Amino acid sequence: MSIVVDQLKMTPPAALTSTAASQVVQLTAGGNLILALPGSGRFSANSFTVYAAGYAQSGPGTFTATVQPILYGDASLATVTTKPLFSATAGTLAYTGTAAAGASIPWAIYANIIGDQQSGTFTGDAESAVGATYKIRTALVAPVSTINFNTEPCIKFAIGNTCGGTIGTNFKFVVENFQILDD
Repeated sequence: MSIVVDQLKMTPPAALTSTAASQVVQLTAGGNLILALPGSGRFSANSFTVYAAGYAQSGPGTFTATVQPILYGDASLATVTTKPLFSATAGTLAYTGTAAAGASIPWAIYANIIGDQQSGTFTGDAESAVGATYKIRTALVAPVSTINFNTEPCIKFAIGNTCGGTIGTNFKFVVENFQILDD
């Protein structure tokens, strides 16, 4: 496997922190963090992997929250953040104490994807880990838009999260890796 696109080589990780309980990860300068698959037919009938990982953290206090990372994908930049392809099974972030760092849990999503110009779509499966909670390979939700693998870029991806329960102070959902890997 080789890295095709590494979004965090282009955007510093410190700029990729979501502080809201539920949102698509934003860039500090504004706009969504978008990972773009190169077009020009390069990935028509060629499989690839989207890998995203990071951690969720909350500050001091007493809380029990669930954290659920979400992978979005679509051909359109305007609608990509409204098209969830895969939702991880929520992990639990719990803490009781006064330490400023509070508690944190790691998360990761691995999505294996293939599509082609003739069908104008893509399909695949994904799996995830959020703390000690795992989701086995599950089929991706089919994209709504037609995918033109000759367009630059042909597919855009985004990462988001949703939380439930009681979220502690200073909540952060951090993306440390967001890559496309050539299978």
